[in-house]
Amino acid sequence: MKKPAVLLIILIIAVFFSPWQKTPSIAAEENTLFIIPVEGTIDLGLSAFIKRALIQANEEKAAAVVLKINTFGGRVDAADEIVNNVQDLAPGPTFAYITHSAWSAGALIALSCDSIIMNEGSSIGSAEPRMMGLDQGQQPTDEKMVSALRAKFKATAESNKHSANLAQAMVDKEIELIQVSFKNELLILTPQELQEKKSEQNKKLFENEKVICPKDKLLNLTADEAKNLSLSNITVKSEDEFFSYIREQLALESITFTRKITLEPTWSENIVRFLTHPIVSSLLLSLGFLGILFELKMPGWGISGTLGVLFLILFFWGHYLVGLANWMDLAIFVIGFILLLIELLAVPGFGIIGLTGLLFIISGLVLTLLKHPFTLPSFELDSALFTISGAFIITFVLAILGFRFLPRTNLFKRVILRACEEKNLGFQTESLAQNICLGKVGISKTILRPSGKAVFDDEVLDVTTLGEFIPKGKIVIIVKIEGNKIFVEQKRSS
Repeated sequence: MKKPAVLLIILIIAVFFSPWQKTPSIAAEENTLFIIPVEGTIDLGLSAFIKRALIQANEEKAAAVVLKINTFGGRVDAADEIVNNVQDLAPGPTFAYITHSAWSAGALIALSCDSIIMNEGSSIGSAEPRMMGLDQGQQPTDEKMVSALRAKFKATAESNKHSANLAQAMVDKEIELIQVSFKNELLILTPQELQEKKSEQNKKLFENEKVICPKDKLLNLTADEAKNLSLSNITVKSEDEFFSYIREQLALESITFTRKITLEPTWSENIVRFLTHPIVSSLLLSLGFLGILFELKMPGWGISGTLGVLFLILFFWGHYLVGLANWMDLAIFVIGFILLLIELLAVPGFGIIGLTGLLFIISGLVLTLLKHPFTLPSFELDSALFTISGAFIITFVLAILGFRFLPRTNLFKRVILRACEEKNLGFQTESLAQNICLGKVGISKTILRPSGKAVFDDEVLDVTTLGEFIPKGKIVIIVKIEGNKIFVEQKRSS
């Protein structure tokens, strides 16, 4: 029973004291090519890894940087950080090498590079911002978010001499694009732009008009389509062919690079990426809440409470390392949790203290999941609320199942004492004093919630109410006696 807690403690210590391992620095040499994988979900952990890799490439004066992309997308804020870091930190030419997919946020990262090279069978596009919904999966976001992301795609494409119209059509399905030849030049225009150019030039000069992206459809291009539209520089069949093309572009005389360094995330970076994944974050919160909930139902403090606290620590620490959480967010959460415990354990009913505690807990969690808490971008808020809602739903469902079915399991039966001290086996209960009878009046010595102590004729006895809460110092009356168990209720003034 103690092994999981020990392993979790070791994990936390390892992540705490070695959050971001660095690849050992190597002496700079000519013709060094840095290859940085951009794989899996785009998240803030990946953003931190790419920033570290770009800083190292800059320090070693790399001849070029390759972003090896295969992703279906992820967080827009993380992709935005990656784009900014590529533009600010890359020491030389940058190449986006799309091996399989560069969708959504991956397309934005590809557009941040000077050149785009695609493998046969790969694709790029489909970048409409989506928000998570608990009822119908992912849903399109509002026009405000679409407009903001469209502008980001356009600016990124223009800064690297890629087609701004192609970039915008990946985000906004309202954009229709037409391919047309004009004086042996390939143009990609919207219908409005085409009409304006026709009004300025001879219409006969515009030939071979073709709709490449109809309205109400997001743009997604295969490798050959991207090459034909001049979005990508070349379509390659293998990694060797890709490196040959890079060597030609860099005008290197040697057949191979002096060095090709492929950087990989460290184990600690992978752990943090795992901990901050939206699904894992929800599970960590759920397991943390469940552990503490089960602990409140048991006497003392044991393994369930310890595991619950450790799961919550993992949640906050992972988000702290990627720059989402800070100590203020944690303090707000802890204050809310303490207020909720006070409400549950010391105050009758559920009132303002409990509601305030819940508000603080939710606020602390929301702030932990937001990168820009003062601007509240809709996509960040949607993602945060989805993670928290998922955690509460999982906690609620598992709590009901646990309290209903856990007592029936063999494991639970082994740790719960079920022996009965029955009278026919020779066990006797201690008889109550003769003066303790129905209708006897006393005073509650402690808070009865519903059990506690009461004083009857200077004798302190354990008593239980019939479910009501009775504060300390109230007059109580015995209404029921079962064996040596005394049931009381508060005496009402006549």
